Amino acid sequence: MKSRLNGAFIWTVLLGLFVLLLVYVARGFPDLLRFTPNLAGYGTLAMIAILIVGNFYPKILRWTETTLQDLWGGGKTDEDATPEKVVPWPDVIRAIGYALGFLVSVFLFGFPAVTPVYVTLYLVVEAQVRFVWAALVGVFVTTLIVTGMVVLHVEVWAGIIPEFIPDYVGGSILPPI
Repeated sequence: MKSRLNGAFIWTVLLGLFVLLLVYVARGFPDLLRFTPNLAGYGTLAMIAILIVGNFYPKILRWTETTLQDLWGGGKTDEDATPEKVVPWPDVIRAIGYALGFLVSVFLFGFPAVTPVYVTLYLVVEAQVRFVWAALVGVFVTTLIVTGMVVLHVEVWAGIIPEFIPDYVGGSILPPI
């Protein structure tokens, strides 16, 4: 077993210590405020632990390195892979379009209505996932986020259009600027 103490390993350990410090500090928060830091912190610590152990046992990292194409197919195989190159501008503009389109759509139609549509759209168009799986992931992700927001008593933005479906699509009041 060969030790690989390089810059990436040291940075991972430092990041792990920083996240551990954040989780420790979050212990002093009120109960309701502790939920998100603990959820994010312990999840991040688990992934960092895999990276640290994987530094000494690389086979572990091969188990955990997957992509959407690995899970659902539709992507290139290892034989088709080419070396990394500069990302062309049309791809950058398309990514910016996704982000801006999402923000404008959420502002107009609300977070719970737009998020499953955009997640599904992205997975079908960009990751080439079958529509059924993409739609299920979109609904699942939206359900998780909205449930988390409700548990934390965060008001979910329903959009500024007239109320279409109560508390789901439309009817939000624009805050004073």
